[in-house]
This record gives sequence, structure tokens and C-alpha cells, in this order.
Amino acid sequence: MKSMLDTLADKLAEVPALSNITIHYFQRPESLSGSDSSIVLIPLAPPQQETFGSDNFLQKRFSYQVNVESSDYYETKRIAHEVEKVFLEAAFYQNTGGLDEYFEETKRYVDARTYRGFSSVYDIEY
Repeated sequence: MKSMLDTLADKLAEVPALSNITIHYFQRPESLSGSDSSIVLIPLAPPQQETFGSDNFLQKRFSYQVNVESSDYYETKRIAHEVEKVFLEAAFYQNTGGLDEYFEETKRYVDARTYRGFSSVYDIEY
């Protein structure tokens, strides 16, 4: 069985501009320094069956929220842009909505976006 979450995280880790950024699943670890930038990948639903033919599904649909956090606004935007490029290359497209805020409690900027994508046809082992 494969994991699209792992696939996307691996693609992000390959980007030289993101080499110093920690990538996590589900939530940002509290042990991470407040000044450290991070990317958090959060599944919004389990993989769902998509594109049916001959009483079988042929693809899986994935929905993820991606939180980018940094103590510097422009760093947050730079990282979010790199994430967007990777997700587009993987055929994941941004949904409407999201979050673009500064949190006084944590002293970090957060850019949170949701993306939706599909597996290749017949690639359903997720």
C-alpha cells in the first residue's frame, strides 16, 4: 500500500529551497523552536474512490490542508509558493479559502491552503 502523504512530503523534501524547512504530518510539534519554519501536511479526509467504470473505481481523490508557519512574513510566502509549485507538478490544485494570518500567541505567520488531487487512473493502492 502506498501513501500520497509520503509521496508529497518526499517531493517537498527534494526541493533545494526547502532543504532547511521541517515537514510534519497532522500538527506542528510543540518541541520545534518558535523561530523555525515548518510545513505541516494535514489530510482532510481519507482517500476517496473516484472515476467509476464497469462497477469499479479507477482513481483515488485526495484532499490536504498545508500549513506553512514562519516567524517572517516573506519567508512564509516564499515557502508557500514553493509548496504550491510542488503540488501543481503533482496535479494537486488549490481550493478556495484558507488562512493568511499572524498569531500573536505564537509570534508566527501562518499561510494555510487546501489542495485537491487525484491518483493516476488505475493507481488505486492508497
